[in-house]
Amino acid sequence: MLPSKFVELAGFPDRWQERDLQKYISDRLTQRGFQTHLEVQANGGRADIVTSWQGGAIAEVKKYLDRDTIYQAVGQLNLYGLNNTHKLVVMGFLTPDARAQPSALKTASMVEQNPRISVIFVNLQEEWLPGNKIALDWFPRLFSLPKLSLPQLPFGEWRWWLGVAKNNPLLLVLALALVSVTASQLKREFTQCQQTVQVLNCLFSENMPLP
Repeated sequence: MLPSKFVELAGFPDRWQERDLQKYISDRLTQRGFQTHLEVQANGGRADIVTSWQGGAIAEVKKYLDRDTIYQAVGQLNLYGLNNTHKLVVMGFLTPDARAQPSALKTASMVEQNPRISVIFVNLQEEWLPGNKIALDWFPRLFSLPKLSLPQLPFGEWRWWLGVAKNNPLLLVLALALVSVTASQLKREFTQCQQTVQVLNCLFSENMPLP
């Protein structure tokens, strides 16, 4: 898409400036679910856009990208990127000068040999075009969901148990039956144990020699 058509569809003012493109890019990122900040204080200057996109990125925006402006933007980004691990992104329109376009594309390819740097010609990539449907990125939102925790039931409070029994009489009957069966089983085992002890006492008393 030609920059002039892009500007028209995006609703830029007649005498649009670089900051209009900055805001457009920032708004698109925000609509996709990313956090963005404009004009952020950075090493030796102010970064145009700092965003959570790409896991953390610093974007330098130029109205038109040709060989010289790409090199200029990369120089700024290398300064802003000191002491952090953010991706460094150059963004803007591919220059409308047909003679300068080949060198702009070649320069972009060269600087992108650094895996930390990318160059985006916003008027050539569909995802940035005005009117293009924005696909939400759920990945960044997934990790911002609140932590879930299980509710803690007050098992130690007798009032809670009383309320459970009142609201669930069948549960109370089952619990009492279980207690009754358990008590009967314990009583039976205790009786058997007593009988066993008595038998053993008799055996040992019969085998013991008289003094």
